[in-house]
Amino acid sequence: MIDWFLTALPLPYPDAVVVVGTAVVGFVAGALGPLAVLRRRSMFGDAMSHGTLPGVAVAFIVTGTKAPEPLLLGAALSAALAAFAMIGLERVGRMRPDAAIGTVLSISLALGIVLLTYIAGSGNSEQSGLNAYLLGQAAGMVERDIAIALLLGAVALTVVTIGFRVLRSATFDPGFSAVAGVPTWAVDAASTALLALAVVLGVRTVGAILMVALLVAPVVAARQLTTRLSGLVPLSGAIGAACGAVGGVVSGRAELPAGPVIVLLATAAAVLSVLFAPRRGVLARIRRRSRPGVATR
Repeated sequence: MIDWFLTALPLPYPDAVVVVGTAVVGFVAGALGPLAVLRRRSMFGDAMSHGTLPGVAVAFIVTGTKAPEPLLLGAALSAALAAFAMIGLERVGRMRPDAAIGTVLSISLALGIVLLTYIAGSGNSEQSGLNAYLLGQAAGMVERDIAIALLLGAVALTVVTIGFRVLRSATFDPGFSAVAGVPTWAVDAASTALLALAVVLGVRTVGAILMVALLVAPVVAARQLTTRLSGLVPLSGAIGAACGAVGGVVSGRAELPAGPVIVLLATAAAVLSVLFAPRRGVLARIRRRSRPGVATR
């Protein structure tokens, strides 16, 4: 099925793999991004993305292979560990959220670079390409990567769909959720797991350093166009998919790294939306305030 779709696209096969792969990753990241942005945990996702690096390195040291499955599993476990470390520092260590995030982010990045440097000097011929997890390397995607992204993305979006009301209530009215008997820790754990999945899927394409932009920028753009969470999730996913697909094409034609190109496109979409959105954009607000008889706030 995937092979038929790839060959049907009016692109060379390697370019089609990159475009479809980056579009899938962009959609999943954009659709799950509201879990971070609306709960004011954008930098939480950044620390988790940096936290994937030690997991990738340890998984390679243990298995000795660059097969995506063990590396993604290691990245997921490491990202989850980084998330729980931040939560622990906040709740048990009584650290401020920004201090906890900064601590975990710095330690994760430093440990990841140390381990990657150790692997590079080990003489293992299989280690070539591991540094791509730092800045991303979409050109190395194959059909199996697309299949994994589709499978895990479908699981994540199914969870969001089933638990949509609970997630919405916990995001906008956590007090009501607590009164209704919904355990806060369960919602936090589910949100953290979904964010970890989005980060793990995108880290190879966009890179650990830039992954947070793919989580945040599509949400910022979509929020200017809709006020409903039920519309925000698919719209943010669509913007992420469009940026991923266009970035895949542009990077291939211009021989530029896909990750930074995708992030620049997503950022441009966010800036344009903030400025020119029909109702909530900056220019629309200026026009309303300049009309006679319209009160300014």
